Amino acid sequence: MKPKCALIYNENASGFNKQNFLKIIKSIYNSGFNITTIESEYPEFIIDHIEEYNNKYNVLLTMGGDGTVSNAYEAFHRLQGKQKALYGHIPSGTTNDMGENTYVPRYNAPKATKMLLQGKVEDRDIVAINNHAIAYVGAGGILAPCTYLIDKSDAKKDIGTLSYIRYGLKAFFEDDKLYKSIVNDPYQVTIEMNGQKFDDKIIFFAVVNGKSFGHLRINPKANLSNGKFDVLLIHNTKELLFNLITSPFSINGIVGSKKIAYSTDHLKITFNNRVPYYPINCDGDGHNLMENTNIFEAKTHGKIKQLVGR
Repeated sequence: MKPKCALIYNENASGFNKQNFLKIIKSIYNSGFNITTIESEYPEFIIDHIEEYNNKYNVLLTMGGDGTVSNAYEAFHRLQGKQKALYGHIPSGTTNDMGENTYVPRYNAPKATKMLLQGKVEDRDIVAINNHAIAYVGAGGILAPCTYLIDKSDAKKDIGTLSYIRYGLKAFFEDDKLYKSIVNDPYQVTIEMNGQKFDDKIIFFAVVNGKSFGHLRINPKANLSNGKFDVLLIHNTKELLFNLITSPFSINGIVGSKKIAYSTDHLKITFNNRVPYYPINCDGDGHNLMENTNIFEAKTHGKIKQLVGR
């Protein structure tokens, strides 16, 4: 009997292409699977159906942007270690940073599918922020919300990744809560990690379990299965601009800057003067993880069996 594969796809993803979709179905079938296609009807669709699909199929593939894979990570996180179906993600979004993390092309969905099904399975770390799983990044502070604040327009489909840059430049002049107010009044925080506790002032913070986000090189040598993740703390605009400009050319990425980058398995940030105005950016989408608290806490929390293209 052939193994069963479910392809859960997001037709609204900026990179979705019907012609490629048919090629992907053919590739899955030729790889020896009985295939079922399932349209994701709303953002948390896979979260609501994960228990059913986990027991029904041998492989679950999602096709969409980084928001889609983020919801899949949260879905498997809620299974609390009871994963049965192998998981793989086919990039078809705007920046598709997760594609680099799984060793598949960002903008060639049919090829990515073939590589995943011919690749191997890795036990990838799940990083949870305030008990909400992320696929590769959770960030807040200066300009961090830009990726999800433009989702309701057609800008992403018009100019792709450049739409984020365009919106960021626009926000620089128009939205004080994204830039000016943070620079003028940095977050006063208490940081706890790696057995140390210290006070700091920051304008941007991020937890990253991946090689990049927003096409910025974070950690090209990232080990996504070692139980640790990277932490970035930006203190002023000089640090921000320096790392934005130099990271694309750095062998070690932003983590090569020891003054702002750390590695840990547990981070706690207590915001002493105020919490970020906008929700935390989780893999490109906004989540109100600090709605009733002034604490941002991240830690490794289990594993996910994921197909990768190597």
